[in-house]
Amino acid sequence: MARLDETSGQHEEWIFDRKTHVFLGERTVQVNEADGEDGLIKPGTVVFTSAVMNRAVVDGIKQVPPRTG
Repeated sequence: MARLDETSGQHEEWIFDRKTHVFLGERTVQVNEADGEDGLIKPGTVVFTSAVMNRAVVDGIKQVPPRTG
């Protein structure tokens, strides 16, 4: 799933597992030339990434899952 921010010229992508549809992470790619400071970023440049490394279920709000590994 993705959306283009017309102002910044950045394409925001949410990445899901094809079979389970579980959210895996996201990335932002500069796809259009922009004005101002954003104009310094060349199209095709990945400007942000994130990935879900761990998941856990807890019993209550603000409860922290036990550390593994």
